[in-house]
Amino acid sequence: MSVVLETFKRRKEELFRQLKQSAVLTPELERAITDVYGGRGKRALEAVKCQRVVKKGQRWFVRGKTDEYEVVRDFCTCRDYVMNIATEKADVDMCYHALAKNICEILNSYYVLEP
Repeated sequence: MSVVLETFKRRKEELFRQLKQSAVLTPELERAITDVYGGRGKRALEAVKCQRVVKKGQRWFVRGKTDEYEVVRDFCTCRDYVMNIATEKADVDMCYHALAKNICEILNSYYVLEP
């Protein structure tokens, strides 16, 4: 595994450890998210703050700019995931939809729609 991947993996693990210890999204956590995930982190935070992360029963959805995407674990139905994440062209392991879902799931903060 490359040094870059190892560094990213360590930074991600630390970020998620901090998220799990916190009950809220602090400015420090927001900075850490954008430090690790860059622009995708910024868009994920926007989705979280604008309540675009939705849980319908046991299924998770994130409303993007033009569509709503289903997220299962770290997998997403969006074009970015298919074109960049799954093919490992991106320097991160999640699209912003999956990151937003994971943030909300950890913090137990999302918009719920009953089935």
